Amino acid sequence: MTPATPARTSARRVVTRVREQGSFAHEALDSALSGSALPREQLAFATRLAYGTVATRGTLDDVVDRYLNPDVRLEPLVSDCLALSTYELLFMRTPARAAVNEGVELVKSVAPRASTLANAILRRIANDAPSFPWGDPSSDAATLARLTGHPEWMVRILTDELGSEAATKVLEANNEPAPLYLAHMPFQVSFDELLCALEKDGAQPRPAWPTGAVVCDAPSAAVRSTALAKGWAIVVDAAAQFAAACVPLTDGARIVDIGAGRGTKTLLLAARAHRQGARVSITAVDSHGFKLEALRRAVDRVVAPPVFTLVADATDLESSPLRDLSADAVLIDAPCSGLGTLRRHPDRRWRARPEDFETLAAIGGALLRTSSSVVKPCGFVVYSTCTIVKAENECVVDGFLTSPSGADFRLDRLDADQAPQSWAPFFAPSGVFRSIPADGGPDGHFVARLKRVASK
Repeated sequence: MTPATPARTSARRVVTRVREQGSFAHEALDSALSGSALPREQLAFATRLAYGTVATRGTLDDVVDRYLNPDVRLEPLVSDCLALSTYELLFMRTPARAAVNEGVELVKSVAPRASTLANAILRRIANDAPSFPWGDPSSDAATLARLTGHPEWMVRILTDELGSEAATKVLEANNEPAPLYLAHMPFQVSFDELLCALEKDGAQPRPAWPTGAVVCDAPSAAVRSTALAKGWAIVVDAAAQFAAACVPLTDGARIVDIGAGRGTKTLLLAARAHRQGARVSITAVDSHGFKLEALRRAVDRVVAPPVFTLVADATDLESSPLRDLSADAVLIDAPCSGLGTLRRHPDRRWRARPEDFETLAAIGGALLRTSSSVVKPCGFVVYSTCTIVKAENECVVDGFLTSPSGADFRLDRLDADQAPQSWAPFFAPSGVFRSIPADGGPDGHFVARLKRVASK
């Protein structure tokens, strides 16, 4: 036997770093593959193997445990290797002989004395792989969770809220590559010039909807494109672009972006204002100064007009400089579980916990209360998340509207005509927006727009 392939070795390093350091998968992958001499095909294989293993890690560990004696405890590095090979056997359908042999060699590279045990385990998994997921996923949540590599609690929540068929589609979409959407930054080039530049670089761009969104059918070429390097566009999901498009922008308006982070939606707001010829003042607020520093660099890179930045805890108005602000519109990008963007962040799947919903909902409610004090009469608050769970979305908004702080506010119906026709099912009768991840479609985002209907 020969040593494990370099691609599998690189994937193992990514999986180990995510486990040991709690790293984000994309950061671990960049670190492991930076300067790599692997051919492009092998880079793609290593990426798929690493991301897939991280995304389905809990399921893979449970499968390996099925074939272990109760008194056996695997070394963490051995578990990493077995998880990779089990992913190949169950999810990539790599031929059994190759997956087992490569898995044994991976184990030999980190713990030679464990290779005999690894060989036995992987052979048994390979023998049972043809009948995976070992049950009926259409009637059993545990089997559906195993088939799609998700925590069982997550499967049950999604099934309860979306129904079995829709939930299954979401779970399947989470295991597929997400489309690469770009947002046009109009400060240097026109939309047509952006499309021409992307086409020249082989990105195969297509307008996604009329407000500057582009989907690229050749994402790797798009990532390497001149357009991104020069700040003519930024990478951002189409549904996230819609969230920013829901903020009313009028000439002279004052806009506050709460939870601005590194400035993605801030840039979207500035781009819309430029496109409409509206002069607006944008204040980006975040509790982390380093994120706002990154935002300022992003503003410079795309050559946008200056943006005011404010380091503040927006959940505590009494001790925050936010209390001195007055805005025509507030955009809240609320902290959430991220269950609508799991295909872009595979490491989140097994870090999320159902008990987090209550904490995150409380933060969202606090941000809405702060915004209610900042926004002017007849002004707007746009509440957005990247999750599809009602506890973090509709329940937060409803809780605010029925509270004393929300007494002056009403839901303002979002306009489906501003979005692609295929998105019509994402608009609820109440007027809120919730996109559902699907293969080839946008991520899961929630947007609600509230209008202040009475004076302070």
